Amino acid sequence: MEKMSRRASRTLVRIPHVPGLMVLALCSAAFWFGRVSFSTSLLPEANPSGPVLVGARTSTQRRTLQERAHSVAAVRLGADSAATTKSVAVSAALPSVNPPINPYDLDSFEAAVSAGLAAQKPPMAPGDGGEDFYRTIPMQIISWYPRIVVFPSFADKVRRDEIIAHASKFLYPSGLAYRPGEQVDPSQQVRTSRGTFIGGDSLQALRWLEDKIAAVTLLPRTSGEFWNVLNYKHSQHYDSHMDSFDPKEYGQQFSQRIATVIVVLSDEGLVGGETVFKREGRMNADKPISNWTDCDADGGLKYKPRAGDAVLFWSGTPDCGLDPHALHGSCPVVTGDKWVAVKWLRNKGG
Repeated sequence: MEKMSRRASRTLVRIPHVPGLMVLALCSAAFWFGRVSFSTSLLPEANPSGPVLVGARTSTQRRTLQERAHSVAAVRLGADSAATTKSVAVSAALPSVNPPINPYDLDSFEAAVSAGLAAQKPPMAPGDGGEDFYRTIPMQIISWYPRIVVFPSFADKVRRDEIIAHASKFLYPSGLAYRPGEQVDPSQQVRTSRGTFIGGDSLQALRWLEDKIAAVTLLPRTSGEFWNVLNYKHSQHYDSHMDSFDPKEYGQQFSQRIATVIVVLSDEGLVGGETVFKREGRMNADKPISNWTDCDADGGLKYKPRAGDAVLFWSGTPDCGLDPHALHGSCPVVTGDKWVAVKWLRNKGG
């Protein structure tokens, strides 16, 4: 037994000692070699129909990168097991080639975005008068004093052209709202555009716009006055004014204008014609105005018309008062042609 013990001891001594750092180095090298080998199998192959993900799948099982992105997005937005099931369903439902969406076709673009949202979170069951679909209307708040919101590409060209063609038949010099006792001045130069009033039900395009305005303002169609479609040509303008009627100047009002929506129908070759808010800014409610026509005097905020845009500003305050910041005017047109459709909204419907 003693001899065997000595022999085993000598055997153990002969085993070389391997340092721990060398073991770690060998493991690391093996890991990275396997990682590179696996990544190489996933490199994209050239394909005339677009990039595809190449792996262990056969050629008939390959997914386009667009399909894979849809699948991954579905997994991230969903919840654990439910999300995994949804991603498989989305991938299976996707065609091999998705038709491009034209962002200038407003109806199809908004419908596509709405459908994408609904696929992840279906709309809730609506109540009385509610809608069972999502609206996707982009907006930019450009001021809080007064509250001004720009909705880019609010109206498409086909509808805008329809409104212009109809209104062009009935244009006459624009008028003014006079205070009690004031004389009507037929030669006034305060408002020099030409325009006409049109009911919302007279054109499908106007009715469509009214429904969309109701959605962004949460004011029913019955709160709106008739459309005032206006055309401004060279040098024509509208001096700075308020859309609301101060009872101190105009007497008690049955209802009050609380908001205005200006839809830009055309800006063809337009230079000038901005909408100016001379008292924009929190501290400018009582700012004196030196020139009611010149848009470069007195400072303020200017909105440059862009065809298709809608501009919403509020003449009423949240506490049901009148906002002096909402003083605004239409700057003189230098060149080009400006067409707008104006919708005044009241706190009591007609």
